[in-house]
Amino acid sequence: MPYVARDDQGHIVDVQERETEAAYEQVALDDPELVSYLNNGLGEAEIQAELEASDLEFIRVIEDVITVLIDKRVFMLTDLPAPAQEKLARRYNLRSKLSDLGSIIGEHEDIMLP
Repeated sequence: MPYVARDDQGHIVDVQERETEAAYEQVALDDPELVSYLNNGLGEAEIQAELEASDLEFIRVIEDVITVLIDKRVFMLTDLPAPAQEKLARRYNLRSKLSDLGSIIGEHEDIMLP
């Protein structure tokens, strides 16, 4: 069981694996206050919502990693399964069209291009 340190209001401010001078109170792993502290005050639904919101951003990261690996010839696009090749080819095509629109759109900074 972990040890916690508390502030003057009794809120958890630190968690340690072993007892220390500041963290001397032992709490259960499933203690609701400890769980809330470890989750930065977020509940399960809020954490799930944040994960889902970050999915689109992370997809772009994965796409960029794949592009770098292909550019460095670590592997070829054809090494991927056909459905993955088709999805990547479609995304590259769509990004290319957005880039082409960039020269037409010009000064509109509120439009995010790749």
